[in-house]
Amino acid sequence: MNPVGIFLVIGSLYLTVVAYGVVSTRKRGLPLGLRLMAAALQIVLPPVILLAIMRLEADIFPMGAWAPVLGMLMIAGALLALCTDIVARRIL
Repeated sequence: MNPVGIFLVIGSLYLTVVAYGVVSTRKRGLPLGLRLMAAALQIVLPPVILLAIMRLEADIFPMGAWAPVLGMLMIAGALLALCTDIVARRIL
């Protein structure tokens, strides 16, 4: 699998998890503070774990190439969480 395929799989799974997590915390009726903390964990934790894995396998995944990509993925996750929360508030 080439790097583009790996990124597409990881990126789509990550964004799916973020959107599902935001909707599920809203469905449970959690207070705003807990919803924000859960969203922050869902946004930050997966890229940090991926960065740690890539750090262990530095010969396969060059950090200089993947670190900015994972940073942009976190920004996309934050924007998706914000948009999903706005839509979920109106639908649920």
